[in-house]
Amino acid sequence: MTTISRELPRSPAAASAARQLVNAHATMLDVRQREDATLLVSELVTNAVVHGIGVIVLRIDLESDGLRVEVSDDGNVALAPSPTPGAHGGWGLRIVDELADDWGVLKGSTRVWFRLGRPRPRD
Repeated sequence: MTTISRELPRSPAAASAARQLVNAHATMLDVRQREDATLLVSELVTNAVVHGIGVIVLRIDLESDGLRVEVSDDGNVALAPSPTPGAHGGWGLRIVDELADDWGVLKGSTRVWFRLGRPRPRD
């Protein structure tokens, strides 16, 4: 497994930087999965910029069977999909839940991760 870890700026530019890094390293994924990965990392980084505190860190684990991405900051807020998403937000973790093969939050932290697997051969 190869791991890439980068600090991101606490600014709107962070999401773009994260998308570029994920796209550059997600070469084992098919086009659709790469698009999903860039959308998902954008959602997690935007949450960290808007709701988090301190340093934002992006970690990309290139696994034998896919990609694991983790976004963390120095907060310790319990994260869960918003019960009432609307025009002003609350959709990010719902999108992660829908598109990721797996995802979660490391207990007691704002370390949120998702995993996308390698594409399966078509029959």
